[in-house]
Amino acid sequence: MKAVAIILNFFIPGVGSLVIGKTGAGVAQLIIYFVGLAFALTVIGVIIGGPMMLGAWIWGLVTAATHVDEPVQVHVIHTNQPGGSTPDA
Repeated sequence: MKAVAIILNFFIPGVGSLVIGKTGAGVAQLIIYFVGLAFALTVIGVIIGGPMMLGAWIWGLVTAATHVDEPVQVHVIHTNQPGGSTPDA
């Protein structure tokens, strides 16, 4: 899952962060990236928009790369099945 998040954040910052469950960071990265993109569409805004987009891109990659996958805890419930053994309680 970590590799997928890194690849997604490489292309669109914030999407990979959303995939790994970092919702707040992912939304913030998307907003900063698209606001920077809107600034970058103007000539003078490139000075502000370019660094904003670069910052969101780096932040997204770092967020995905430093994410630690938490182990999934599985609970097994034993039932009395015909021909099966009964669990010790």
